[in-house]
Amino acid sequence: MSSQPGPGATSQENGPINLLRPLILISYSLFYIIPTIIHLLLNFQLTTFLSPSDFKDVWFARFWAFFGPKSRDVAAPAVMPLLQKNARGVCLDIGPGSGQWLYLFQRANNPDITKIYGIEPNKGMHKALRENAVNAGLGDIYEIIGCGAEELQTKGGIQKETIDTIITVQCLCSIPTPETIIKELYPLLKPGGQWLVYEHVKTKYQGDFVGYWQSGINIVWPHCFNGCDITRPTDEWLLQAGEWEEVKLRPGEGEGKYDTVPHIIGTLTKKRR
Repeated sequence: MSSQPGPGATSQENGPINLLRPLILISYSLFYIIPTIIHLLLNFQLTTFLSPSDFKDVWFARFWAFFGPKSRDVAAPAVMPLLQKNARGVCLDIGPGSGQWLYLFQRANNPDITKIYGIEPNKGMHKALRENAVNAGLGDIYEIIGCGAEELQTKGGIQKETIDTIITVQCLCSIPTPETIIKELYPLLKPGGQWLVYEHVKTKYQGDFVGYWQSGINIVWPHCFNGCDITRPTDEWLLQAGEWEEVKLRPGEGEGKYDTVPHIIGTLTKKRR
């Protein structure tokens, strides 16, 4: 049995002024181009200017060092109860980055977790990810797998129906071929296993101004936020990935027709045989 709230299932919805929020966030990111250039010049890293992708990586890293913790604090009220109450057994943590959410998996909050596989293809993140796992008291059960989610069966050694919990927190918006990856992750879940999700999604208000506004913002947004695409219908792809026994997805708190970067949050439980 599946259920999904419609566009009107929000509370304390924000007003039209919220349409300007993505412009403010983009301006923060663009501002960090200046200190990035200064940093590269002072450190004689001139070859970085010859590669747009390398420059973007350095630029985003400096920006995210400032903005990442603030983004986490904003999302925490929604993410904390999702991860603390539902993660159990053998967990697949997709795209954990540097591990900013690992403190939520502490055993005091999640005594039923037995193993966590952190799927992080960016090896530059592994040192910080390992440190955060140890700091959270998870050093003995957290294993980093340095491959993409699409390679979990071939390179990661993860077999079908061996995972109790899949966790995707603001990662499906930026990984390549997300629809394909979602379909490849679904078979890894055990029957009765849960997928915990907190992701950016395409607005449901396509007939309203915000639908066109979101598409326009998305021309610039991925360049400022490390490839993040805010127009992906991730919730629809999840629902189509396979058979679900129960779906509990809802919009982000207070989000509605004036939100350019809306979210879905909740759980999907795989159908038992």
